[in-house]
Amino acid sequence: MNLDPREIARYLGIRGKALDPQGTAWADQCQGELAQAVTPRHLGRRLPLTLFQGQSRDLDHHLRHCREGILYAVTLGPEADRLLRRWSAQSMAKAAVGQAVCAAWLDDLCAAYCATLEQDLAPGEYLTPPYSPGYGDWDLGAQPLVLDLLQAPKRLGLTLTAGGMLVPEKSVTALVGISDRKEEACGQKCMRCTKPDCPFRAGPAEVLRDP
Repeated sequence: MNLDPREIARYLGIRGKALDPQGTAWADQCQGELAQAVTPRHLGRRLPLTLFQGQSRDLDHHLRHCREGILYAVTLGPEADRLLRRWSAQSMAKAAVGQAVCAAWLDDLCAAYCATLEQDLAPGEYLTPPYSPGYGDWDLGAQPLVLDLLQAPKRLGLTLTAGGMLVPEKSVTALVGISDRKEEACGQKCMRCTKPDCPFRAGPAEVLRDP
C-alpha cells in the first residue's frame, strides 16, 4: 500500500496543504497496520440499467448514454473496523487520520477494480465514472436493492444497519455505466456528483441541465 498523502489530507478536509509531521507519522502507522491486518474483498455484476431507472434524476443523467452497467462492492472487512475502534481508544486525532487512510485506500481499490473491468469490455465500450447511493439525489435507500442484486450479505458479509449504513463500515458500493462514447470515461471521480459543497470534493461539480 502506497497511498497519496494528498488524498489522505483531502479526506481530512485539508486543502492545498501537506499533513503535519504528526499526521504523517500516524498515516504511516495506520497504513502499516492496515496492510498487516486487512484483506480487501470485492465483487461485481453486469446488469441492465432498467433496474435503477427512475430512482434518481442525477443517476439517470449520469447513465443517459448507457444501457448496461456493472454494480460492484469493495470492502476492507471487519478487521478495518476493529482497527478504527482501537485507534479511537488511543487517540481521536489518530483515528481521524485512520479514517482518511481507509477512505483513500478504498478509492484506490475501487479504481484498481474498475481498471480490471475495462480489460473485459468489448471494443467500443467504455466505463463511466462510478456513482454510489448517496451521490446527488440517488438516495441511500437504494442500498438494500444494491446488496440484494450483488448477494453481498452472503458473498461478502456486507450488510446494513437499521439506519442504512454499510457494515463493515469501510465499504463502498457503486455503479458504473457501460457507454459507447469514449468521452464518457473522461474525468475524475467527482465529475458527475452535483454536491458543490462536499468537503471531500476532488474537482468541480457538474451543472445538471435538462436535455
